[in-house]
Amino acid sequence: MPTDTNASDNTGLSVRTAFLVVQHENGEWEAVTDIRRPITPTRPPSVIEMKFGCSEVVSDIEASKQAAITAHQLMAVTAQMQQAAENQTIADRLKL
Repeated sequence: MPTDTNASDNTGLSVRTAFLVVQHENGEWEAVTDIRRPITPTRPPSVIEMKFGCSEVVSDIEASKQAAITAHQLMAVTAQMQQAAENQTIADRLKL
């Protein structure tokens, strides 16, 4: 649940893990894991921006996951095709 925080509150929070979702000046969204990295927002976010930013980060994570699965499958198919080509070469040699 999004909550407003007071920038002058230095008491800190006890949390298990943390990250920031930021929107760069060029409009790109990014999940930043180094929360000690200084940032200077030009304005407070709206709830819609928080929702959209988090959705964009999730979408990017899913796309990266899908790309990794596709690359793995492509490597497996490539290996199968190489094996089939080698088998065909051996079969062609045996026919001679």
